[in-house]
Amino acid sequence: MRRTLRVGIIRCDTHAYWYAPLFEKPDPERYRRVHRGCHYYFYRPDNPSRLRFRTVPGMTIAKVFDQEDRAKAEGLAEAYGGKPQVCDSYEEVSDDVDLVYLADCNYEGKDHLRFATPGLEKGVPHFVDKPFAFCLEDARAMIATAEKYNTAVMSASLLRYSPFLDRFRVRLRDIAPVVSLLLPSYSSSLACLFHGVSAVQCVMGEGCEWVESMGPESGDVLRLGYAGSDAVVFSARGHVSGHKVTAANYHHCGYRLSAYGAAGSIHSPRIDDYLFPYGGIRIVRMARAMAETKSPPIPYNSMLELMEMIEGGRLAHKQGRRVYLQEVRS
Repeated sequence: MRRTLRVGIIRCDTHAYWYAPLFEKPDPERYRRVHRGCHYYFYRPDNPSRLRFRTVPGMTIAKVFDQEDRAKAEGLAEAYGGKPQVCDSYEEVSDDVDLVYLADCNYEGKDHLRFATPGLEKGVPHFVDKPFAFCLEDARAMIATAEKYNTAVMSASLLRYSPFLDRFRVRLRDIAPVVSLLLPSYSSSLACLFHGVSAVQCVMGEGCEWVESMGPESGDVLRLGYAGSDAVVFSARGHVSGHKVTAANYHHCGYRLSAYGAAGSIHSPRIDDYLFPYGGIRIVRMARAMAETKSPPIPYNSMLELMEMIEGGRLAHKQGRRVYLQEVRS
């Protein structure tokens, strides 16, 4: 019989509350009390005590920690009947657990290396929220630490493992050869940009060769070059009556891809808060397998390619030229 794996969670922001029901089923009433928004997405409208998605079996949330607001960690523990230990430091989270989940909703990965290092040095596998890191150097350092201590680390966007994009990718043969892929995003933030390039990687595969950056800010428009085709990820924002508006004004964030080829065009469904959990379930299953084997479920070069796209985009924006990923890798 498979043993139950103990999970520790660092930073109890919205993403921690979002992923928690996939690790272990919470008490629905308590969960609703501490985070109504996540309860809204995860529980059935006709039965608010029943999850819309099956929790990935074989895991339990054992420890939680939040550096900025202990009450957030206490609230997450409360959703599980007070069972998880509320830790006083992030270093404690990786003691006597099988997996650490490092959540990140709004911090752009700037502290991921600091939070992940103690646990990786103990040999504990880590699932690091998107973006993998703020910079390529930090992502490389986490992988190097994992390898040094015979453990594993993974990071994944919900879009990279969306079954809806898998189906969209299969349909590309109907319009082959594909010339261009377009993906409007609702912000130029690193978090949204990471989702965008992850969606491109899901559909186009690995093998991005170069990056161009346009627009007033880095990340506004990113053009990714592949052999014989390209993909454009752009921030769908504009101005109305002098006020800047973005697609984030719509309550539910989401992404839709359009592909253009020699035989026409195809468009994905809008993959938003209602469809994200399907990718989340896949990712948590991968994290469980990683905790059991201490082997990375995603090739490290695949995770690093996403960071290389972002790093290349920053350099392209700064220097006003096309940047080849080989430059960033070297």
